[in-house]
Amino acid sequence: MPLRTLAETDLDTVRAWRNAPEVRKGMFSTHEITQAEHLAWFARMNQDPHVRWYMHEDMQGQADGVVGFTQYRPEMRTAFWGFYLKPGAQPGAGSRLGLDGLDHAFSMLNLHKLNAEVIATNERSLRFHQRLGFRQEGLFRDAHFDGKQFVDVLRFSMLESEWAAAHAALEQLVTSREAAAQATEK
Repeated sequence: MPLRTLAETDLDTVRAWRNAPEVRKGMFSTHEITQAEHLAWFARMNQDPHVRWYMHEDMQGQADGVVGFTQYRPEMRTAFWGFYLKPGAQPGAGSRLGLDGLDHAFSMLNLHKLNAEVIATNERSLRFHQRLGFRQEGLFRDAHFDGKQFVDVLRFSMLESEWAAAHAALEQLVTSREAAAQATEK
């Protein structure tokens, strides 16, 4: 399985990734997370039935990112998601993480609708959500203060039926990228 439940043994690795400047800059919270904060988050997360965090592993079984589902409401079949890759992840790792995360959301969590919120200045995440097939459904003006200015937050969503339609094309894209990457390694 490309996703496995985040374990306490993963915490040092995940905190190092999350504290990397290239990861922090796209987050709602950009400060460096202390070990105490991280342990407290993990304890809260493990007690919250509406939260699921997973370690993502590449095709060789190496951890390369995390995927989280928050505000998970099985009775409503909805959740929000978030994710990030380890710094320096292989090209195409984000697409694989997206594919695996969406597969998990719609098959294992049985979601009808998956939501995402993206800071408007995070152009990479905006493009990523669009490439995956998410649709923008909201704009929250000046909803986030990034330490310097107020910026908009965009709401995206994907429905189960949209994922069913987009899945094959994304699977083909990811597979062709991975094949190309393996060919250049030889």
